[in-house]
Amino acid sequence: MKKILITGGMGYIGSHVINLFLNKNYNVTVIDKILFGSNSLLSFIGNDNFKFFNLDIRESEEIEKIFKKNNFNAVIHLAALVGEAACKRNKDDTFSINYQSTVNLAKVSEKYNVENFIFMSTASSYGVQDINEIATEETKLNPVSLYAESKINSEKELLDKYSDKMSVTIFRPSTVHGISPRMRFDLIVNHLSLDAFKNNEISVFGPKMWRPLMWVGEPARVFDLVLNSKKNKVKSQIFNLGSDYENFQKIDIANCLKENFFTNLKIDITDKDPDLRSYRVSFKKIENLLNYKTKKTLKDAIGEILLFLKNNTEIDPKSSYFKN
Repeated sequence: MKKILITGGMGYIGSHVINLFLNKNYNVTVIDKILFGSNSLLSFIGNDNFKFFNLDIRESEEIEKIFKKNNFNAVIHLAALVGEAACKRNKDDTFSINYQSTVNLAKVSEKYNVENFIFMSTASSYGVQDINEIATEETKLNPVSLYAESKINSEKELLDKYSDKMSVTIFRPSTVHGISPRMRFDLIVNHLSLDAFKNNEISVFGPKMWRPLMWVGEPARVFDLVLNSKKNKVKSQIFNLGSDYENFQKIDIANCLKENFFTNLKIDITDKDPDLRSYRVSFKKIENLLNYKTKKTLKDAIGEILLFLKNNTEIDPKSSYFKN
């Protein structure tokens, strides 16, 4: 039985990761501060293979105590201050959480002989790109946010200082969407689906800007794949995470909603968007090296979001609980 430590496991992506690993009979330990309620924790309590520690990722001494009492095979590091808005408001926290704590976690992982260290970076690192170019893992990074910068700095530190003794694998994921035990409605597909459902009207800013998109359950599938792959395929590697077929312009999301779910949907378009990111990403490396392909389409995920909204009319999706 493999023993896995997941940081940020109660989050939007992490909840899917815990579920998959428990279903595959892994021994799962989670560290999370629980900033957005404990609903995602409820379904795991009572599972003999699950342990939970309510800790801030910056509590390095307490975290080392956990390592001392366990013999972790792998660490999956998801905990972070996510998104430009949150990072811009909390610059010191961005440094201490996204960068400093990542380095500290890698240091203690190496000390206690962890075999695999998986780090969730961001495809936002590509920032503003020539739309005629499709970004590969070798493309020059062009971040336009403090969030992306903090992830890039962490990537460099992990590969430069900690990849000799551990198998360090870094992912730059597409923008995620879909249903999760810790639901979010501040992500582009989710909030457009919500607005269409509630108002039969959506607003699209920068309709021709590009985003790679991905169902929120994909990272869990890939992490499992990494832990069961030969080391020479994943050690010291950076992978874009997503699918070549899921690079979309923002207007494509609106059209998907209109064509498949809301035929009378009103679409208000504003040509400019204060969010300057626009990039297309290549996922050929992960497909070729790990034989990985995404499981769920944009249309499938939107259908599930709308089903969730139909069956949860008592919730307030505009609440701060549903956004980072």
